[in-house]
Amino acid sequence: MIDIHSHILPGLDDGAKSMEETLKIVRQLQEAGFKKLIATPHVLEGREYLSPADILATLEQVREQVARAGISVEILPGAENYIFPDMAQWARDGKLMTLGNAGKYLLVELPMLDIPHYTDQVFFELQVLGLTPILAHPERYRGLVAEPERLIEWAKKGILFQLDLRSLGGKYGPQAKWLAEVMLQSDLIHFVGSDAHRVARSEGAYVEELRSVKGIVGEGGFGEVMVSNPRMMLDGKALLQESNYCLNAVRPKKRKRGFWSLFRGK
Repeated sequence: MIDIHSHILPGLDDGAKSMEETLKIVRQLQEAGFKKLIATPHVLEGREYLSPADILATLEQVREQVARAGISVEILPGAENYIFPDMAQWARDGKLMTLGNAGKYLLVELPMLDIPHYTDQVFFELQVLGLTPILAHPERYRGLVAEPERLIEWAKKGILFQLDLRSLGGKYGPQAKWLAEVMLQSDLIHFVGSDAHRVARSEGAYVEELRSVKGIVGEGGFGEVMVSNPRMMLDGKALLQESNYCLNAVRPKKRKRGFWSLFRGK
């Protein structure tokens, strides 16, 4: 399996704080069954900007320590790029790290509360450059929970979606869990990532959520989102996509205590 979203590079963002913590996270992901991890530190416009050179330098240190620790996991470069109006220009100038440094797919993050008015324009401009945007953890954005139909519009335009694995376990709340399940049922998830920032407290971390993914999409779908799609992405190949996307569930309803209920569509 290939994890396309993790914060394992020490000291670069709000992820691992030390090399020791990095190795513990990597070992947990290995135990869950991951063979390749793409390190995706947050990249922000402004003072805290991380250049591709910054990412690659720390990546080499991590690779060396992972090998020395005897952990048989391949670490690849990437970034989680926070959206801003001039993102396409930055990509054109080589200032943004693509996934696997392959120059084809860019992991993009949105604000958690509202979808910026320039989002569609940025997606379009990236695609004009030959880059395919992969939207990180769409199930966690309140704007998409409120208006999940936008996911269909974006999918039809070639935008891809990456699920945060632990959304299925309720880590980010019932609304994120609901939308994660809906997107999986609707074949709207193309990749899965751990989004690991810290050492997980539970034994067998991620295993239950991986079982949930397989239970929803089946053996074949599981292989696509965990292995074949990430492999094609790293090879710079285009993914085969559906042309008639639809949401395979109705909008959630609130129970008296405020929890979300999932009602499956026809």
